[in-house]
Amino acid sequence: MKLAHVAIVTPRMCGLYETTRELVAAERALEHDARIFDPAPTQFYPKDSTEDRVAVLCDKSFLEEADVIVDHSGCDGSTDKLDAPHILVAHGRPNHSFAGEVQGRAPVYSYHYRLDNTEKYKAVVTFWPEHVGHLQFMFRKTPVYCVPAPVDLHDWTPEGPRGYSFHGKKGAYNVVIADAWRDDGDLLDAVCTVGLAARILPGIKLHIYGKRGGEKGWPAIFKVLQEDGTLGEVCGWIKGLDNVYRAADMLVTPHRIDTRAVREAKACGLPVMRSDGGFIDLTAKHIARDLQQPQSDRESHRAWAEKVFCPRNTAKAFLEIARKYAN
Repeated sequence: MKLAHVAIVTPRMCGLYETTRELVAAERALEHDARIFDPAPTQFYPKDSTEDRVAVLCDKSFLEEADVIVDHSGCDGSTDKLDAPHILVAHGRPNHSFAGEVQGRAPVYSYHYRLDNTEKYKAVVTFWPEHVGHLQFMFRKTPVYCVPAPVDLHDWTPEGPRGYSFHGKKGAYNVVIADAWRDDGDLLDAVCTVGLAARILPGIKLHIYGKRGGEKGWPAIFKVLQEDGTLGEVCGWIKGLDNVYRAADMLVTPHRIDTRAVREAKACGLPVMRSDGGFIDLTAKHIARDLQQPQSDRESHRAWAEKVFCPRNTAKAFLEIARKYAN
């Protein structure tokens, strides 16, 4: 089967693209001709590039050959005149997508409404069971499916450098928050939970990655963490998070779903604690308790990631859906 995946190519800079690339690479490993077409090339994607870590990148001509066109980033008119059936992969979290449209950013919900009334779109796919209901509400005519979320188990692994020193801010216990800072993620809960845990278990340092700049309110939070001696490294989007995960003792996420940060950390053998609302003082006690347990059992976290986030399983489930609609 020939599958054209339409996604903006931003290697190692965007979770949507990395997930798409993992799916395409796994489909190719299963002997299908899957390729990625970039509808809006940027400076991150040299126009003469033809491959990215096994995944093959293609030009517009391949769209005309495809049995199925898979819309990840929006097709931008690239496929309007083609008869191939389309499948939408809904990467976005519903609340974040809705908030973005309300605030004047990408009109995702309007796009979904339009697609549900477009004959060529045959199916919608999500990676999270928690999002099925939201999608079924918007897509009254188009069936919604769920496949397991993948992670590259070769890129993200316990094997590799473990001596990352957090730029001199390392603590006795190093806790990481690495989810993207978006409207639907209550990072305040996660940060305050770790801050409370540090008052129970002295020696905890909180390291934050992916922070946006310029937000109001956060300087006061960081002052408290600094005065408590809890604040570690704080920075924006970085490369080399695998080294961070191998050196850390725990990742804390504000999400119930298995975000990129959760999948990547687990694949590196890092324990994950969820702080998704509720009584943060109770979660803080769990963090302090778990950090005092032996940290040698990273193999079990890696084994869990291999079972739950294997790209091959994602590709098999997705291909089963694609076959139903392929030309």
